[in-house]
Amino acid sequence: MNPTTTIIIITYNSAPQIGACLAAVTRLVGDYELLVLDNASGDDSVAQVRALAPHARLLVEAENWGFAGGVNRAVAQAQGEHMLLLNPDALPEPHWAVALVEALQAGAGVVGSRVLEPDGRVQSLGSTLDSTRMLTAHRTVAPPGDTPFAVDAVHGAAMGFSKALWQQLGGLDEGFFPAYWEEVDLCRRAAEAGQRVVVVPQAVVRHAEASATGKYSAEFYGYYLRNRLRYAVRWLPWNELWNVFRPAEHVRLASAPLLDRRVAATAYDHGVPTLGPPDEATRTTVRAFGAALRAGTLPADSYSAVLAQLADAERNAVHSETVFRSRFGALARVRTAWNGVATRWYVRPNFDQQTRYNLATQRALTIFIEQEAARAAARALDVALLEWRAGFGGATPEKQPLSIRWGSGN
Repeated sequence: MNPTTTIIIITYNSAPQIGACLAAVTRLVGDYELLVLDNASGDDSVAQVRALAPHARLLVEAENWGFAGGVNRAVAQAQGEHMLLLNPDALPEPHWAVALVEALQAGAGVVGSRVLEPDGRVQSLGSTLDSTRMLTAHRTVAPPGDTPFAVDAVHGAAMGFSKALWQQLGGLDEGFFPAYWEEVDLCRRAAEAGQRVVVVPQAVVRHAEASATGKYSAEFYGYYLRNRLRYAVRWLPWNELWNVFRPAEHVRLASAPLLDRRVAATAYDHGVPTLGPPDEATRTTVRAFGAALRAGTLPADSYSAVLAQLADAERNAVHSETVFRSRFGALARVRTAWNGVATRWYVRPNFDQQTRYNLATQRALTIFIEQEAARAAARALDVALLEWRAGFGGATPEKQPLSIRWGSGN
C-alpha cells in the first residue's frame, strides 16, 4: 500500500545542506514517500541523494525549472494525496509531517510550519502581506495555544497542500522564476477559492533562510523585486497599481538599502515580467540577470566606482598626527615639545578644518548617489508600468488571468 503523503525536496546545488536535511527526514514519525527532484545541479547533490537516501524516488532534470517548476513536475509524479514541500536547507523535527497532515485532514487548504532560525529563534510563523506596498513580512508571534491559525501566506521552505487542491488551482505559477513569491501567490489563489491558509505551530523546522541566493545579496534582491512586481501586476487593477503601489514603491525606495535601490533600477529596467509561463528564452534571460547580479555587475548605473572612490577618500580624509621618534631621548622630547607648539597650535587647526570639509563633501556625495539610485529605480518602475499598460492598446487592464502550466518532466 502506497503512503498517503509525499515529501518533496527540490535540490539545486544543494550539496552543502542536503545531507543534514535527509538525515532529519529519516527521523520523521510516520510513513511517507520521499521524492527528490534535482533542478540540473552543477555539484554532487544527486550523488549525495543517491548515497544517503537510496529509498527516495529521484527525478533528475536536465534544466533548472525554478522552484515552482520543479515542484510542479514533482507533484505530477507523486503518489500521495498530501504534498509536503521541504527545502534542502530545512531540518524538520520528528513530528513535523504528522502535524501538517493532521491539519490538512482537518480541512485546511494550505498549511505552513513554525520556522526557526538555526539557533532556535523564530524566523517565521507565516507571513502578512501589505497590499499597499506589496511587501511580505514574517510573523514572529503566534496566538496563544497550539491551534492552527490563519495567515496571508505560509513559508515556502516547509509547507503542505493536497494534490487535489494543486490540480484545482493549476499548480504553482512557474512564472515566478526561479524563486520567491510563488508560495504567496498559491496561498492567495487558495484563499480566493475558499480554502483556509494556516500555520500549524506544532510543525517545527529549522531553516537557513535564502541559502541558495544569499539573504540580502544582489541576486536575492533581483529575483525578489522582479517577482514582487509580477505579483503586483498579477493581482492589482491598473488604478491601484498606478495610484497606490507605484507611489508607495517610490517612498520605499527613498529609504531602502543602497543595494536594494540599485538592483531595483536594474530589475525594473527589464520591464514587467510576462504573466504567462516563461519560455526557454525568458528563463535564459532571467538566469543571465541573476548571474550578472551574483558576479556584482549592475549595468544600469556607474555608482560602484564612484562609491569605491568615496569610501577610499573617507579612509584617507582624517589627519593622523605623526609621532616623532629618535634614538636620542632628549632630542625626541625636544622635537615633540616643538611639534606641540608649532604644529598643534598653528598647523593642526588648518588640517582639521580641511578634514571636516573633506568628510562633509564625501558624505554629501554619498547621499546624492543614494538619492539618485532611488530616483533611477522610480523612473524605471514608471516606464515599466506604462509600457506594460500600452501593451493593452491604451485600455485599463484589470487583474490579469494566468495560464499556469505544470508538467511531468522533460
